[in-house]
This record gives sequence, C-alpha cells and structure tokens, in this order.
Amino acid sequence: MGGRTSVRDERLCRFVFPERPGALMKFLNAFSPRWNISLFHYRSQGEMGANVLVGMQVQEQDEEEFINCASLLGYDYQDEGSNVAFQLLMR
Repeated sequence: MGGRTSVRDERLCRFVFPERPGALMKFLNAFSPRWNISLFHYRSQGEMGANVLVGMQVQEQDEEEFINCASLLGYDYQDEGSNVAFQLLMR
C-alpha cells in the first residue's frame, strides 16, 4: 500500500450503507457541502450492506454539527479517529 499525506481536520468514520438504490445519494445529501470528502472506500458485504470507510474534512467548530448529521442519517457508524489499526493503515 502506498503512502498517504496528512489531511488537515480529517474525521475518519466507518459507515454501514444499506444495499439499496439511493443509499449513496442519501449519504451525500446528509452532510454539509462545506466538508470535503478526503477518502471513500466501499466494500460490499452482500445483503448485509456495505462497509464504507470515509475521511471527511470537518473543522473543529463544526464537529457537533457533523456528529448530528451522521446520527440523523440513520446508518450505523463508528468514529475511527482513535482506532490504532486505522491510524497505522492511514500512515
């Protein structure tokens, strides 16, 4: 795997997308256009849904809004910012 540069204000989260039409569009519409998607990795799990690793640039003052948007989306998600395995992967 290649190297990766540091991305300022990046939030790294893992989402579970449902396997249905419109799931990606719903995700994209749920978040502010102020936030840049810096990483998007999709892995289909068949009928169980899809695991999606997302890096999004969210400034510190927008963190509460980001968490609210992620919660209201209705997809299972986990903030992976402090996950050591993901930190090693992203170096």
